[in-house]
Amino acid sequence: MASVDSNDLFPVRTINFLGRDVPTLGQNEFGPCALLGVVNALLLRGTLKISSDHGALTLQDVLARLADRMMEANQRAQESSDEASLNVRAALDGAVTRLPTLAEGLDVNVKFNGGFEFTSDLAIFDLLDVRLVHGWRVDGENDPETAEALGSRSYNECIQEVVQLRTDELEGAAKQRAELVSAFLERTKTQLTYAGLAEIHSTLRENEVGVLYRNLHFSTVFKRDGVLYALVTDIGYRQQKNIIWERLDDVGGDTDFCDATFKPAAPTSSEDPDHLLALQLARDDEAARERASAPLPTAAATEVTPASAPGAATADADAALARQLQRAEADADAALARQLQAEEDAAARSRPPPPPAAHSPPPPAA
Repeated sequence: MASVDSNDLFPVRTINFLGRDVPTLGQNEFGPCALLGVVNALLLRGTLKISSDHGALTLQDVLARLADRMMEANQRAQESSDEASLNVRAALDGAVTRLPTLAEGLDVNVKFNGGFEFTSDLAIFDLLDVRLVHGWRVDGENDPETAEALGSRSYNECIQEVVQLRTDELEGAAKQRAELVSAFLERTKTQLTYAGLAEIHSTLRENEVGVLYRNLHFSTVFKRDGVLYALVTDIGYRQQKNIIWERLDDVGGDTDFCDATFKPAAPTSSEDPDHLLALQLARDDEAARERASAPLPTAAATEVTPASAPGAATADADAALARQLQRAEADADAALARQLQAEEDAAARSRPPPPPAAHSPPPPAA
């Protein structure tokens, strides 16, 4: 993850959203960070506004606008002195100082039976009234054994169990449970399941804008006519003015891009489908590299185990192994993306040039 610099720029892209021209922010070196997801959600709602004349905004400017919006959204609590209001004011003080973490990296720990493990960082979403969702959910109805093995535990708890399994530290019932957990994590590496999609559908209201967490990335999502869409913020699509949304209806990534009217987006005259495919593969490659370089998510980043404490060395070794396994999977994804893109480039070079356009013969002389 890139280090935070208050002068880092976010490009501004104006899109049409339900008949309104709305400036939105695009990705920079921070990638699809939580800040991008939250700010774009507020911009689409109209509760945060920027001028379309801006070509880009600095991180400092974005954070200042977000802090102002957070204070406005909780104005009543600042004017009251009851216990609930005092708690909100205390949460506000902490959230404002934590806003930069939305850009530099937010610790999120999903639970496979729904929701997240609460952290002080997640309070930012609550204070801005932005719903955070994920789709990495086990199907308890069709796979009750795995659902029971996962229980109400979080990703961090489960991954530590998998590390113990791969280092032959478990046996008996504990080993069988860990094998079910490991198999689930392996077959749901996209971190989106159909049970998870169903959960998101039931959580988001019609025409609600929220933020989706998936594979260390945060996307602004919108539910329209019973369909989920993710806002496209990749810099590679900035010049593709008709590509605004990505339809979220397939857990394997075989999704369609849509225009401002939520209809399939046709390539512009300057871009053919092969180039769009290359852009998609490049985006997947970049996402895989980010996952490879990112540390294993931790539920409690502020809790430090002293090196001298019993079990500290084992915990460090387990975490290192877990990161190694995660990076190996990401490297494989990146290699496949590069291979597919190379094959597509080779196929494009081998295609014969199109025939010259036919010209109508001149009319006969009078």
